[in-house]
Amino acid sequence: MSSKAETSKPSIVNTLLLAVAAAMLIAGVGAYYWFQDLANAPIRVVGLLAVVGIASFIAVQSDSGSAFFRFLKESDIERRKVVWPTHQETLQTALMVIIVTILISLFLAAVDWVLGALVRSLVGG
Repeated sequence: MSSKAETSKPSIVNTLLLAVAAAMLIAGVGAYYWFQDLANAPIRVVGLLAVVGIASFIAVQSDSGSAFFRFLKESDIERRKVVWPTHQETLQTALMVIIVTILISLFLAAVDWVLGALVRSLVGG
């Protein structure tokens, strides 16, 4: 029986990796706005996306970063398992909601009218 030992990095290394990634993101957003007069928007967007990619790569090297990206991957797998309703099912459900809403509003209007008539008769109006 083989056991796989988890290799976790020291706490200071994890913190340092996440701090470097956060600093890169802040610097990238700052550079995006700093160079707004000097470079075209598409060039700045590509640069910002490159910084985000590099910062993500650095963040995934930490234990918490890799756990977060593993969670995102598993969430995407679960999302693909969802069975979405057909167009007909969606239409039928929407119509039922509309019909029930109309019926309840008519019921509440009738109750309001009856209670208003009762109060008016008690008050003597």
